[in-house]
Amino acid sequence: MEKVKRERCPVCGGLKMVNNFVKYEDGTIRVYVECAHCGSFVARYTLQRYTSNKPYESLLHFFRKPVDSGRSVLKNIEAFTEEIEKEFKEVKEWIKEKEENQKIEEIICGIEDN
Repeated sequence: MEKVKRERCPVCGGLKMVNNFVKYEDGTIRVYVECAHCGSFVARYTLQRYTSNKPYESLLHFFRKPVDSGRSVLKNIEAFTEEIEKEFKEVKEWIKEKEENQKIEEIICGIEDN
């Protein structure tokens, strides 16, 4: 079963965040999340793959290899875009319906809520 949670600032409880993106020389991509209200450190994520609101660009960068035809590329981009849009809508609905009470680190580590 999916578990969903909006990230909150541990200091002020705010929901507005700033993502500070870093790509290190070794290729590691990290996002340092900062509270937009009080400036506190909230979390750090290490990304395996990044997708923006322009999924076609993300997909093209991901493939980075010769492709068969423009038509097949367009078909893949459309499917990729639809998948991301569907997932985003689902997550927003899940948040409305069943947002977890646990902290995000408890969800990630698999600690059960008592």
